[in-house]
Amino acid sequence: MKKLILAMLTGMMMLGAMAQDGKFTVTGSFKGLGDSVKVFLQDASGEMLVQEMRAVVGDKLNMTFDLNDVATLYVFGLEDGRLSRDNSFSLPALPGEHAVIEGGADGYTLGGSQFYVDYQEASKLVDGPQQAARDFINECRDKFESGVPEEEINREFDEKYPALEQAVADVVLGYVKAHPDSEVSALLLSDLGSDTKNMEEGAALLSERVRNSVAANMYKGILAAAKKEEADKARQEGLEGNMAPDFTLMDINGKPLSLSSLRGKWVILDFWGSWCGWCIKGMPKMKEYYAKYNDKLEILGVDCNDTVEKWKAAVAKHELPWLHVYWDKDDENCDNPLTLYGVRGFPTKVIIDPEGNVAKVIVGEDPAFYGILDEMLK
Repeated sequence: MKKLILAMLTGMMMLGAMAQDGKFTVTGSFKGLGDSVKVFLQDASGEMLVQEMRAVVGDKLNMTFDLNDVATLYVFGLEDGRLSRDNSFSLPALPGEHAVIEGGADGYTLGGSQFYVDYQEASKLVDGPQQAARDFINECRDKFESGVPEEEINREFDEKYPALEQAVADVVLGYVKAHPDSEVSALLLSDLGSDTKNMEEGAALLSERVRNSVAANMYKGILAAAKKEEADKARQEGLEGNMAPDFTLMDINGKPLSLSSLRGKWVILDFWGSWCGWCIKGMPKMKEYYAKYNDKLEILGVDCNDTVEKWKAAVAKHELPWLHVYWDKDDENCDNPLTLYGVRGFPTKVIIDPEGNVAKVIVGEDPAFYGILDEMLK
């Protein structure tokens, strides 16, 4: 699903102050937060810079962060110890700037530094089409959680979402065209999410000064991630019918295990993680099919984005009887099967025939996967 991000910025004179100051401050009042909030500060590449609890007194905010580049601040109130999406907000965060927020879950205004005032006005233009796109995404998510087949949801998404996405782009590009020398324009481009075509079109409209500003780092980071996703998608679509890329990773006993060593059997590569709710939800059915076809089928679980401890604990807790290997993202010498297989979401399941060729790639916990297995292995 595409994530729509709120953002904004100020003028070039302000940018000079940002570089010198290196602090971002939020004050004001947001009703319903309670006496403490969970705070996240995430940079343009998706890296989490801050993740912590902060005290709140009488819904009043007074937060300061050391910051060297553009980022996004997320603030969540708590409800029964859990993050409350109803009582939350997000803001663009800039070094040297001061945001003042007033309001609550039903709506809020921004003030403080001039660029927040400017962004408040600019964001009103995109609120309508953005909300329509969010509503549609939420509808798709609700259908998925109610059991509607993912294939049907994807078909509806492909039919309807492009028009909603273009409606957002039309408004953003219209603003950028009218304000090419405004850092607000640079930051608004990040609202285009994975729409690389329109984002690049908008970037070309910006003045050179704005393209080189701190504000531009937000859309540049998002654009780089979107282009990587496009490349991964193309790589994944080219897998079926071709030899499965080989890799070697450490298994759960600390010994090297190569995919090619499993040739002669059908193999399911299961890219998963203990943090992935849909991965865990699908494990009982996977265990059922492993028992059904274990004479001619092997499953190789590839754990991703976990610590070794969480990986091993999850394998033990869910009693997963098949083979397991661990991808260490921090080890530069470690084979990267996510890149080899263009993994863009979790779980991703890759069916490999006994000759070592990729027969099918399925992204998500789709019930159709098991029908495909029955057809291939019967």
